[in-house]
Amino acid sequence: MNAQQAVDRACEEPTLLEALSWIAVWECERVIPVAHSFLNGGKPRGYDGQGWDTCFKYLIKEVMEQYGQQKALKKLKGI
Repeated sequence: MNAQQAVDRACEEPTLLEALSWIAVWECERVIPVAHSFLNGGKPRGYDGQGWDTCFKYLIKEVMEQYGQQKALKKLKGI
């Protein structure tokens, strides 16, 4: 699952809080194996040679924006 698919899936949750929790768990599950690999002698895979990067800020921003847009559309459609 790529980041956009994860954001889409998170936005299926019934509340924004649950959507944000879902994306946080997804990002943890994505980055932990990368960090573990680096800490066990693997190649750095992060920005500027870091061991790993996380995308929490980006993912949270995307979920908040998309979730808000979906709720607004549902209101317009009377759902």
